[in-house]
Amino acid sequence: MKHPFSPKIQAWRWLAKQKNEKARGTISLVTVFLFFIFSTLGLGMLFLSQIHLKLSAFKKNSTFLQYAAENGIKQSFESVVQLLTQSPSPFVLTPEKFDEFKENGQNHGPKIIEEVLGENLPLILKESWENLSWECSANFFLKAFKEQEKYFSSISRMTLDSEGMMKNLKPRRKSSLEAELRILAGYLPLPFLPFLLDKKIGQDEKVNFMEKNNISFMPAKENSIQPRISFSEGGLIPEDVSGLLSAALKIKIFYPQNLSRPQLRLVLGLEESNAPIPEGVYLIKDDLGLGGIYIQGDLEEIIFAIQEDFQVISFRMPQGSWLLKFSPSQSKTIFSTQENTIFYDLVPNGMIVANGKIISLGGGVVDSSGNITLVKEEEIPSILKGVNLTIISSDQITVSSHLIHQGVKWQDGVPYIKDSNSQLIIFSTGKDFWEDASREGKIVIDEDAPQEIKIQASLTAGGGFSIEGEKKIVHLLGSLQASNYTSNNNALKIAVDEKLGEGDNFPLNSPATPSPILLVSSLKVKGWKEY
Repeated sequence: MKHPFSPKIQAWRWLAKQKNEKARGTISLVTVFLFFIFSTLGLGMLFLSQIHLKLSAFKKNSTFLQYAAENGIKQSFESVVQLLTQSPSPFVLTPEKFDEFKENGQNHGPKIIEEVLGENLPLILKESWENLSWECSANFFLKAFKEQEKYFSSISRMTLDSEGMMKNLKPRRKSSLEAELRILAGYLPLPFLPFLLDKKIGQDEKVNFMEKNNISFMPAKENSIQPRISFSEGGLIPEDVSGLLSAALKIKIFYPQNLSRPQLRLVLGLEESNAPIPEGVYLIKDDLGLGGIYIQGDLEEIIFAIQEDFQVISFRMPQGSWLLKFSPSQSKTIFSTQENTIFYDLVPNGMIVANGKIISLGGGVVDSSGNITLVKEEEIPSILKGVNLTIISSDQITVSSHLIHQGVKWQDGVPYIKDSNSQLIIFSTGKDFWEDASREGKIVIDEDAPQEIKIQASLTAGGGFSIEGEKKIVHLLGSLQASNYTSNNNALKIAVDEKLGEGDNFPLNSPATPSPILLVSSLKVKGWKEY
């Protein structure tokens, strides 16, 4: 039979058929391979999604546990601060209680803290909220005990250990905080008290005292115990200043009234007699060196100034003028009177004792002729860096201009004292040094003083503190202790020196409380750890 097509065409069809059969097998393999790849990717994505969900849940639970642990730290810390600030400040001690505290402080520091807090240690706090709960313990350990002549400083390390928990979850999260608590006890220097009103007043008056008198404190940067007003029943400002007079005159005085006039004349370099002490300014000197300055009578003016590395102090009375210049770095002193000028290779101890009024006290400048002028409007430093000055007057002291230390910068009413290491203490006793007679004893901000006057000092006024004039703002970097306070609708803004009491930065030649007291000085956070 004869084929309708030629053999060549039949052969071509056969080859085409073979190719189609091979192509069908290739497509099947590719399809299977692609299915395998996409299935693997899908399963991998499902697996990764499960891992991501588990990691997200773990991170979520870990975050909640961290919040719980942090809550324990924060609540416990606030509880400790509240307990410390609720305790009386200052707390007056009996001499027996002070001796007991001193012994406990040396051997068992936490026992004092238990009495201050009114709680047994360790303090345990347990709280919960919804599915979260936390437990924190606070404990104290004595770190340092520094004993001064009539008081002591106790530093305790406070540790807060918190554990955060979550319902139906076994893992827990821990946090810890470490802080330092400083407690002072004894016959404390008054500069440790930011503001003491040494007067018995009613509870309602205490509550409204700051607002009524327009008094404010600058918040402490590091201290968690913010500065506040201390109220007493009276008697914490000393009347007996024999210790301070002894330091200034370089003699032992147990009671000022027991010092006879001939003895005092000898100390002042006058001939021994019962004649009255001439009014004037005297530089105390003995075989061991220089003492302080003694002033008999009312002073019209005291001006502080800085001349290179010399502290300059000008005294003016109706009888004449005196000039004291001394340089601690050069160990040189120049004292000029109406009669002569005396040079010493020594420096005085920085104490100025005036048995009378100081009608004007302030800072000034030294001109090219060597004259000292009081400056009211310009904020010029007048206390040399590193100098410690104590002014004690039996009668009223009137501050007429700025008293700023070298190295202190005021910006927008905020003092920066990083480079300042000097001291100024002003104390008006309200009592004659040698006779049993009362004096006015006030510290007064003069009505003609700058509208925004800046003072870096510790002010203690046995007869009260008063701001004269209108619309004044007194910026005080230091402290104030007074038996009475009169604002006359003026403002007082107090910034506390947070360096006071740290290291060896303790007040020198300052008035101290006549009775032992206990004061919670500071609580400073040192570190926070997460585990």
